[in-house]
Amino acid sequence: MKHPIKIMQIGDGNFIRGFFDLAVEKLQVPCSIVSVAATARGKTVKQLEEQQLQFTVMERGLKNGEVVEEETTVKVIQDTIHPYVNWHSFLQYAQSETLEMIVSNTTEAGIYYENIPYPTACPTSYAAKLTVFLEQYFNHFQGEKQLAIVPLELIEQNGSTLKIICLQHAKDWNLPTAFNEWLATLTFCNTLVDRIVTGYPQDYHGEDALYTVCEPYFLFVIDQKEPFKHWPTNNDLPFVFDDLDMYRKRKVAILNGSHILLSAFGKVFQYTTVRDAFSNTGVRAFIEKVTHDFTKRFQVDEHYQQDVFERFLNPFIEHQLYDIQLNELSKWQTRIAPYAETEIYYQALALGIYAMNPRRFSMRESDQIIEILTEIHNHFEQGQTEPMQQFIEQHFQCDATKVIQQLSTIHRLLEEIACDN
Repeated sequence: MKHPIKIMQIGDGNFIRGFFDLAVEKLQVPCSIVSVAATARGKTVKQLEEQQLQFTVMERGLKNGEVVEEETTVKVIQDTIHPYVNWHSFLQYAQSETLEMIVSNTTEAGIYYENIPYPTACPTSYAAKLTVFLEQYFNHFQGEKQLAIVPLELIEQNGSTLKIICLQHAKDWNLPTAFNEWLATLTFCNTLVDRIVTGYPQDYHGEDALYTVCEPYFLFVIDQKEPFKHWPTNNDLPFVFDDLDMYRKRKVAILNGSHILLSAFGKVFQYTTVRDAFSNTGVRAFIEKVTHDFTKRFQVDEHYQQDVFERFLNPFIEHQLYDIQLNELSKWQTRIAPYAETEIYYQALALGIYAMNPRRFSMRESDQIIEILTEIHNHFEQGQTEPMQQFIEQHFQCDATKVIQQLSTIHRLLEEIACDN
């Protein structure tokens, strides 16, 4: 039995299929989805149509210490649209009596503003597409119906940001005041999504061109419950309706913070993957101290820390430290430095600075940053600490003296960690 199409999703990549579509399927939500290509390439639209709008997701990894491998055939998509080929078909859905929600995953680069004329064909910008669609929806139903907007893009305050851009487009295009007022009342959810979706596996030899692999871990945090109040619940697929701040803070500090620490240890001890580095006993012990310090100070449930560590050991995911090392200075600034108020965090930040020495280790940074880091490390090794102090104060806004104390004895710390293995 086919359910009515209640959800339009903008974007059809691996993540939205292995996260949102799979959740709708497994929760048995009584609705179907129309999937809209987010880019002009539209490759997935064709593949979905060739596969009768079905695909398989494999959840593979560790869960409570046990290996999990579970396949699910996802059948919730009932229609597809390539708006760059058929803009009219996209806008026709603005007359849908059953549509309730628009979900998107257009990547972090998808939610942006550009001042463009009112589109007569499909614009590149997601916000521009959405604004035109909502105007058509408003006109057809004369403002008597509403839609919930649920972006999955990994930017802070994604819903609020998207709403501001849509309102700006409405202003740029001199759309009627009544529409602007209606648009301002729509629910734009802020969300945080957490699941690693690796996509099409190299070891798969079946016929499903959209076969997708993801880890078992799943978390979907949403700041407004109203759009989901009638959805079924499942402890394995937690939809959490709460303030996002603590969830975002703990993810950045514990998951992403551990990642950047592991990338530094990878340089020092010559590891290439998250799992290999975290399997080093001394490295793991140090990261446990850092994350325990964070959970204690900010009263975070320690179960999250254990979940993260289990994810690091997933035998089916080869998470390359090389990828994490891209633009690493900004990652130390956001993931470690804001919490540098205790000795273990001063040690962690010192480790990061040590690993950002272009004379010792390769770096994936701009030439300007590499030049700055080379110079301050040269001065530091010659006994001149003032440039390092200024650098730490400028980039990390913490007690530079205490970080420098740890940096001065970093070799001793690294020897202790190596001996613990």
